[in-house]
Amino acid sequence: MSYHIGSNNSVAIPIYLRHNISYREGSGGRFDVTIGPKQSMGKTIENVELEVPFPKAVLSVTMIANLGKQSFDPVTKILTWDVGKIDPTRLPNIKGTITLQTGVPVPESNPTINVKFAISTFAISGLKVNRLDIYGEKYKPFKGVKYVTKAGKFQFRT
Repeated sequence: MSYHIGSNNSVAIPIYLRHNISYREGSGGRFDVTIGPKQSMGKTIENVELEVPFPKAVLSVTMIANLGKQSFDPVTKILTWDVGKIDPTRLPNIKGTITLQTGVPVPESNPTINVKFAISTFAISGLKVNRLDIYGEKYKPFKGVKYVTKAGKFQFRT
């Protein structure tokens, strides 16, 4: 199999992330993240999942999400938020408080946010199938192609 993607075809990221993560000396901090569709050509962005690895200085987090389910593992310090589908009329938001360990300095940097998502029947790269030749088979294959855009490890640096 061979293929070619033109150099003038830039890949646009189909989602955006608005974030506000802040730490205060001695007490904790605040966390507020909203995710939304950017350029999905009218396609639904689904299977959206965010993973936030917090620094070791974080003792616990208390979060409330308007969509999906969230969980925080106090051992690995990872917040997982399973959003599901993104509805452009009601953007998913998660916010809450961060509790730091006493006597530990405030973390120097904010965590990276890892995002996974999928867009069915859409190839964001612009890759298209023009022809498929099958030799040695007696049946006639179905004429059609199923495109899917998936994000494996996609990071937002906050």
